[in-house]
Amino acid sequence: MCLDLTNDKKVTLYFVRHGETQYNVEKRIQGFCDSPLTERGILQAKSVGKGLSDINFKEAYSSDSQRVLDTAKYAIGDRDIPLIIDPRIKEMNFGVLESLIEEEIFAQHGNILENLFSFKDLNASAPEGESCVQLFTRTLNAVEDIIKKHALDGGNILIFSHGITIGNYILQVTQSDEYSVHENCSVSVVSYINGQIVVDRIADTYYREKGSKYLDKQ
Repeated sequence: MCLDLTNDKKVTLYFVRHGETQYNVEKRIQGFCDSPLTERGILQAKSVGKGLSDINFKEAYSSDSQRVLDTAKYAIGDRDIPLIIDPRIKEMNFGVLESLIEEEIFAQHGNILENLFSFKDLNASAPEGESCVQLFTRTLNAVEDIIKKHALDGGNILIFSHGITIGNYILQVTQSDEYSVHENCSVSVVSYINGQIVVDRIADTYYREKGSKYLDKQ
């Protein structure tokens, strides 16, 4: 896939999924709804931040969900990286499924989760929710704006977002047939130069694990 823009300098985006939340632990569907980071989630955020600490970032972006904002703040710590909130990189809207557990969803809506999370029909959505196509459109708009902003000087940009938002973006921008599950505080790295896209890492836990080892020694 090519973007309709020219940037002589490489722009590299580091997509980071938020840390573990209470709803993650309870296995509740969490899209537009929110829940706080767990202690483990806070540690994950600090770890991925430490793992990325030797990379110079020009800016950071965050979804407007509190779990992502908190992840960003823990990860950035005292580094002088401007943090910009962009609601377009928020998680998929799951409509009537929000905050429900799998058993409740199956009882009320049958196999809807299997259909949604197979990522075969990208136009499928939960009632009152959002499809993968709709999610990709707003995510792509946000990413293109970020790239255009830095097209002349290039650089590394942090984007704190959500598992399906990142996974769906990678799936569609690479036109892949296989969806990659993103663990909490995993990192995907995508570079852009002259409209061409290069995916360097997908759902990689290297930076989180690297930072965790460093923090364990302190």
